[in-house]
Amino acid sequence: MSDDDLDAVGPGWQPDPERAGYERWFDGTAFTGRAHREPDPFSAFSPAVARSLRPGPNRDARLARLGIALTILGFVTQLLASSGLVSVRGVDDTALVLLALAFAAAVAALTAVLALRALHRAPRLGGKGIATLALGVSIILGLAPVLLLVAIGLAGGAGLPS
Repeated sequence: MSDDDLDAVGPGWQPDPERAGYERWFDGTAFTGRAHREPDPFSAFSPAVARSLRPGPNRDARLARLGIALTILGFVTQLLASSGLVSVRGVDDTALVLLALAFAAAVAALTAVLALRALHRAPRLGGKGIATLALGVSIILGLAPVLLLVAIGLAGGAGLPS
């Protein structure tokens, strides 16, 4: 691809001029970020989907991708705490469940915010697919702890030790 061809191209993944078989994010004027292998056209995902799952130079998309893992960790933590499989010396079981719910809700909310910011920036910086996935995971796995905490709050903490 010549420089004249790149002048007419908007932001997006383009073949890396320095490495055959790789591509880099082109921001409309210059290549940025690190190179990635070109997607395999015969993979389970189309090349466009594979590219959208890369955060590219979109910092919020990279953080939202990390948020996916933390949201899953928060979900597992609340499951373990509420099932009674985990106990901490000196911490009441109810308090442990509330802490786990608060952690899961906070991580999911932060992931949702980062995902929304990443989606806003995706047309310029890429990462739309990973941001959409992060938003879905944060809503699906984060809704339960938020609703439980709201219900407990509305009930005035009924049944909680004082």
